[in-house]
Amino acid sequence: MAKAISNIERHIPSPEEVRDQAISQVLDAISENHQALLTLLDIVKELQEIGVLDIVQGALKNRRDIGVIAVTQLNKPGMHHIMKNGMTALQFLAKLQPDKIQGLLDAVDHGLERLTDTQNNKPIGLFGMGKAMMEPDVTLALGSMINFLRGMGEGMKNADKPVH
Repeated sequence: MAKAISNIERHIPSPEEVRDQAISQVLDAISENHQALLTLLDIVKELQEIGVLDIVQGALKNRRDIGVIAVTQLNKPGMHHIMKNGMTALQFLAKLQPDKIQGLLDAVDHGLERLTDTQNNKPIGLFGMGKAMMEPDVTLALGSMINFLRGMGEGMKNADKPVH
């Protein structure tokens, strides 16, 4: 028969053994990731040269004062509206399709170039406006504006519902 185990000896490492094991693990990690560490040190060097680390260090040392100032500013009247409007604007921007916005902004840029063209700054008069209404570019832009206004009107009908 086997003899019952009545005494279990636990090996508790000494502080020197714990330190040696920790150093060994750190050296292994450094060896495995030396390229990443060199890149990180280069980034830290650049941040130090341009003064970012000094700014961060100062902010950390004065974090309580900065926190009090930030909370005071956030509690000013109207600040909650600004934050809510900012979030609403970001949600709106997330809905927009970049390729459509790029095309629209390109068209606006071209229109602004024509607007600031110094050669065509003559008043066109009533007859000139009527004649311009027959130009394909003008009718395209006016049609687009009317469709925009229709869509905006539909949105305004639905605006009676609470947004949030």
